Amino acid sequence: MHPNHAAFFQFREVTSSLAKLPEAQQVLILKFELLHALERAYDFQGRNRALQSELANLKAETRLRTQEHQAACAQLNLELDDAARQLVRTRAESQQQIRTMRLEILSMENQCQALDEICRSLLLTIEQAACPELAQTAPTQPSRNARISA
Repeated sequence: MHPNHAAFFQFREVTSSLAKLPEAQQVLILKFELLHALERAYDFQGRNRALQSELANLKAETRLRTQEHQAACAQLNLELDDAARQLVRTRAESQQQIRTMRLEILSMENQCQALDEICRSLLLTIEQAACPELAQTAPTQPSRNARISA
């Protein structure tokens, strides 16, 4: 039963039994009941103050935790944004490095082709320069070969 209802029923019990008593005793009993009612009211007020204080503390703690969580979330969002920017920058840099390396590869292939052409040209020049010398030494060489085979 709710405390207010219990006090009301208790008051009705007391007042119904007062009719048989003399007026002085009725006043004394009513004063005594009033004292008990005041004590209960004081207790309720004390509990009310304690509960209000506890509620205020819980609200303050909740606000503090909310602020801490919001600050932590804000910090994490900043870190996430920074990481995303670094990722974009790193990807752009790696793409640039890949393009640079591809250009270097093409340049090296071109240089290799140019060197290949130079080597072929040199070989042709050497062959052409060696051919007249071979033509002059060729008649003497068969005689040497002929001497060797004889």
